[in-house]
Amino acid sequence: MYPVMINIREKKVVVVGGGKVAARKIKTLLAEQAAVTVVSPTLHADIPQAEIQWLARPYQTGDLEGAKLVFACTDQEKVNRQIMVDAAPSQLVNNTGDKTFSDFYNVAIARKKDVSVMISTNGLSPSRSKEIRKKIEAILDQL
Repeated sequence: MYPVMINIREKKVVVVGGGKVAARKIKTLLAEQAAVTVVSPTLHADIPQAEIQWLARPYQTGDLEGAKLVFACTDQEKVNRQIMVDAAPSQLVNNTGDKTFSDFYNVAIARKKDVSVMISTNGLSPSRSKEIRKKIEAILDQL
């Protein structure tokens, strides 16, 4: 994996799925001012409907058009795999159900002032990344 930070401000990001995992991804995407489209018959209560474009239906081929990043957040392996197949070569897809069929996965970030430290467990343990992030933030607080 090649570590990068991507400017997604005002860029289209498609999230397929409207559950708890999608809600976590959307929170961070909106914080970075991405233009988020969610494709899902339902939305988790933590997804701010007023801040996204919501296609209230199951995923369909063509839903990824214009997206820079795509998150396949359904609990249906077949749908998540289809999203990978449908994505254009220029689109990066995160299959939240199977990192081996993903173009990227998210990292935890510890930020203080002008320093950002990315933490990754290579997609194996988000909870461990969060634990390490808190420890790094404590160190950064001392600088």
